[in-house]
Amino acid sequence: MSVYFLWDTFVSISDVKKIGFGFVVHGLASFGVYILAFKPSLQYYGASFIMFEASTIFLNINWWLDKLGMTGSKLQLYNAVTLLFLYLTVRIMFGSYMSYHLFEDLKARGTQTSAPLYYFYRIANGSILLLSYYWFYLLIVGAMKRFSSKKLSKKTE
Repeated sequence: MSVYFLWDTFVSISDVKKIGFGFVVHGLASFGVYILAFKPSLQYYGASFIMFEASTIFLNINWWLDKLGMTGSKLQLYNAVTLLFLYLTVRIMFGSYMSYHLFEDLKARGTQTSAPLYYFYRIANGSILLLSYYWFYLLIVGAMKRFSSKKLSKKTE
Protein backbone atom coordinates (compact mmCIF):
# COMPACT_ATOMS: atom_id res chain seq x y z
CA MET A 1 0.00 0.00 0.00
CA SER A 2 2.89 2.33 0.71
CA VAL A 3 3.99 2.21 -2.91
CA TYR A 4 0.55 3.34 -4.08
CA PHE A 5 0.72 6.42 -1.86
CA LEU A 6 4.28 7.14 -3.02
CA TRP A 7 3.03 7.02 -6.62
CA ASP A 8 0.03 9.16 -5.61
CA THR A 9 2.39 11.73 -4.10
CA PHE A 10 4.50 11.98 -7.27
CA VAL A 11 1.41 12.29 -9.47
CA SER A 12 -0.04 14.94 -7.15
CA ILE A 13 3.21 16.93 -7.16
CA SER A 14 3.39 16.79 -10.96
CA ASP A 15 -0.18 18.12 -11.24
CA VAL A 16 -0.36 20.29 -8.11
CA LYS A 17 -1.52 23.40 -9.98
CA LYS A 18 -4.57 21.56 -11.29
CA ILE A 19 -5.57 19.37 -8.33
CA GLY A 20 -4.26 21.37 -5.38
CA PHE A 21 -1.78 20.99 -2.55
CA GLY A 22 -4.21 18.94 -0.44
CA PHE A 23 -3.59 15.89 -2.61
CA VAL A 24 0.17 16.22 -2.05
CA VAL A 25 -0.41 16.39 1.72
CA HIS A 26 -2.75 13.36 1.51
CA GLY A 27 -0.19 11.36 -0.47
CA LEU A 28 2.75 12.24 1.79
CA ALA A 29 0.84 11.68 5.02
CA SER A 30 -0.62 8.37 3.83
CA PHE A 31 2.74 7.18 2.51
CA GLY A 32 4.42 8.02 5.80
CA VAL A 33 1.74 6.38 7.91
CA TYR A 34 1.81 3.16 5.92
CA ILE A 35 5.59 2.93 5.63
CA LEU A 36 5.83 3.44 9.40
CA ALA A 37 3.05 0.90 10.03
CA PHE A 38 5.74 -1.78 9.92
CA LYS A 39 6.63 -0.62 13.42
CA PRO A 40 4.74 -3.08 15.60
CA SER A 41 3.15 -0.59 17.95
CA LEU A 42 0.28 0.56 15.71
CA GLN A 43 -0.21 -2.07 13.00
CA TYR A 44 -3.80 -2.61 14.09
CA TYR A 45 -4.80 0.76 12.65
CA GLY A 46 -3.39 0.10 9.16
CA ALA A 47 -6.24 -2.15 8.08
CA SER A 48 -8.79 0.25 9.53
CA PHE A 49 -7.37 3.31 7.82
CA ILE A 50 -7.02 1.69 4.40
CA MET A 51 -10.82 1.47 4.47
CA PHE A 52 -10.76 5.26 3.98
CA GLU A 53 -10.06 4.47 0.33
CA ALA A 54 -13.31 2.47 -0.14
CA SER A 55 -15.00 5.50 -1.67
CA THR A 56 -12.21 6.12 -4.18
CA ILE A 57 -13.60 3.66 -6.75
CA PHE A 58 -16.85 5.63 -6.90
CA LEU A 59 -14.93 8.89 -7.21
CA ASN A 60 -13.06 7.38 -10.18
CA ILE A 61 -16.33 6.18 -11.73
CA ASN A 62 -17.69 9.70 -11.37
CA TRP A 63 -14.63 11.08 -13.18
CA TRP A 64 -15.05 8.54 -16.00
CA LEU A 65 -18.74 9.35 -16.37
CA ASP A 66 -17.79 13.02 -16.84
CA LYS A 67 -15.21 12.07 -19.49
CA LEU A 68 -17.76 9.87 -21.30
CA GLY A 69 -20.23 12.77 -21.54
CA MET A 70 -22.57 11.30 -18.95
CA THR A 71 -22.43 14.24 -16.55
CA GLY A 72 -25.74 14.58 -14.74
CA SER A 73 -27.04 11.21 -15.95
CA LYS A 74 -29.06 8.87 -13.75
CA LEU A 75 -26.07 6.53 -13.59
CA GLN A 76 -23.95 9.38 -12.28
CA LEU A 77 -26.67 10.28 -9.79
CA TYR A 78 -26.75 6.71 -8.41
CA ASN A 79 -22.96 6.69 -8.30
CA ALA A 80 -22.92 10.07 -6.52
CA VAL A 81 -25.36 8.85 -3.87
CA THR A 82 -23.21 5.76 -3.29
CA LEU A 83 -20.05 7.87 -3.19
CA LEU A 84 -21.49 10.35 -0.70
CA PHE A 85 -22.89 7.57 1.50
CA LEU A 86 -19.59 5.67 1.57
CA TYR A 87 -17.57 8.82 2.06
CA LEU A 88 -19.75 9.87 4.99
CA THR A 89 -19.82 6.48 6.68
CA VAL A 90 -16.25 5.34 5.99
CA ARG A 91 -14.11 8.46 5.86
CA ILE A 92 -16.05 10.83 8.08
CA MET A 93 -17.83 8.70 10.70
CA PHE A 94 -15.63 5.59 10.89
CA GLY A 95 -12.51 7.65 10.17
CA SER A 96 -13.25 10.08 13.00
CA TYR A 97 -14.03 7.19 15.34
CA MET A 98 -10.81 5.33 14.51
CA SER A 99 -8.75 8.54 14.64
CA TYR A 100 -10.04 9.23 18.13
CA HIS A 101 -9.00 5.72 19.19
CA LEU A 102 -5.61 6.13 17.52
CA PHE A 103 -5.02 9.39 19.39
CA GLU A 104 -6.10 7.79 22.67
CA ASP A 105 -3.87 4.77 22.00
CA LEU A 106 -0.91 7.05 21.24
CA LYS A 107 -1.49 8.90 24.51
CA ALA A 108 -1.73 5.65 26.47
CA ARG A 109 1.41 4.18 24.94
CA GLY A 110 3.46 7.26 25.76
CA THR A 111 7.01 5.97 26.10
CA GLN A 112 6.47 2.96 23.79
CA THR A 113 6.23 5.26 20.78
CA SER A 114 9.09 7.63 20.02
CA ALA A 115 8.23 11.34 20.18
CA PRO A 116 8.83 11.97 16.45
CA LEU A 117 6.64 9.00 15.50
CA TYR A 118 3.98 10.08 17.99
CA TYR A 119 3.78 13.59 16.54
CA PHE A 120 4.03 12.39 12.95
CA TYR A 121 1.06 10.05 13.40
CA ARG A 122 -1.00 12.78 15.07
CA ILE A 123 -0.19 15.41 12.44
CA ALA A 124 -0.53 13.05 9.46
CA ASN A 125 -3.79 11.52 10.62
CA GLY A 126 -5.20 14.89 11.67
CA SER A 127 -4.32 16.34 8.26
CA ILE A 128 -5.97 13.46 6.41
CA LEU A 129 -9.06 13.77 8.58
CA LEU A 130 -9.33 17.53 7.99
CA LEU A 131 -8.88 17.00 4.26
CA SER A 132 -11.63 14.38 4.35
CA TYR A 133 -14.05 16.87 5.94
CA TYR A 134 -13.12 19.53 3.40
CA TRP A 135 -13.38 17.14 0.43
CA PHE A 136 -16.75 15.88 1.65
CA TYR A 137 -17.99 19.46 1.60
CA LEU A 138 -16.67 19.82 -1.97
CA LEU A 139 -18.36 16.56 -3.00
CA ILE A 140 -21.70 17.84 -1.68
CA VAL A 141 -21.27 21.19 -3.47
CA GLY A 142 -20.34 19.38 -6.69
CA ALA A 143 -23.31 17.04 -6.45
CA MET A 144 -25.66 19.96 -5.83
CA LYS A 145 -24.34 21.75 -8.93
CA ARG A 146 -24.64 18.61 -11.07
CA PHE A 147 -28.02 17.52 -9.86
CA SER A 148 -29.91 20.71 -9.12
CA SER A 149 -33.67 20.33 -9.57
CA LYS A 150 -33.55 22.60 -12.63
CA LYS A 151 -30.95 20.40 -14.36
CA LEU A 152 -32.75 17.18 -13.42
CA SER A 153 -36.06 18.44 -14.82
CA LYS A 154 -34.35 19.32 -18.15
CA LYS A 155 -32.84 15.81 -18.37
CA THR A 156 -36.24 14.16 -17.95
CA GLU A 157 -37.99 16.32 -20.61
